[in-house]
Amino acid sequence: MEASALGALRHYQAAQKSIAPDQKAKLSGTEEKSKLAQGVEEFSKVFEDVEKTAQAASVGQADAHSVVEALATAEMALETAVTVRNRVVEAYQELLRMPV
Repeated sequence: MEASALGALRHYQAAQKSIAPDQKAKLSGTEEKSKLAQGVEEFSKVFEDVEKTAQAASVGQADAHSVVEALATAEMALETAVTVRNRVVEAYQELLRMPV
């Protein structure tokens, strides 16, 4: 397995753990908010790393392999975020369909 796939898998597993139903039941409101804030910070950090790697590659300080690895990790993070967003929208739509 390639290193980029392992990094993407690690990020996916971290995201999966943070939204697991059994974890949500154990968390209080403030702890849940901090988990959400952690997730957002990690998500933005992935894209900051991609920018830094791309800039380093443009001046010859990084190789193409590290750029591809960073892009693959960012792609996996974005796909995970889109999936989470889609599930939240589906849940909201389901709530709207419920009779009052």
